[in-house]
Amino acid sequence: MSKIIRTIFVCLVLGLLIGNVQAGEAEGKKQSFKVIINAYDTTIPELNVEDVTVKNIRAFNVLNEPEALAVMEGTAVTITIENKSPISEGFSIDAYDIQEVIPAGKTKTVRFVADKVGAFTIWCQLHPQNIHLPGSLNVIR
Repeated sequence: MSKIIRTIFVCLVLGLLIGNVQAGEAEGKKQSFKVIINAYDTTIPELNVEDVTVKNIRAFNVLNEPEALAVMEGTAVTITIENKSPISEGFSIDAYDIQEVIPAGKTKTVRFVADKVGAFTIWCQLHPQNIHLPGSLNVIR
């Protein structure tokens, strides 16, 4: 059942991304995104797996939402990043020399022309990638 739900979710996300790319073409190759950095702090009081009990498991993860952005090559891109995490977070896309620090509760905007085709990692240069999970910028020809 969960595989079906995941497949449906992936199809919906791809449909939205393709719609956004087509909208970018219709608007003269300009596209804007809003990315929200959210922190998820989860505590599991007790977990029992194969007769082993572990207590007070804590998981802290940070996600960029949406995780994936898609644009056509040559598009003028504006990304507004809102940090809803309780601490400062980074927002980097190395291929475009973007490296921002967004304080907790603040918003920053980056602008660039997507002139390189490929899939590029969006990552936090401040924290380990197992805590702040990376996203992607997909530039399509």
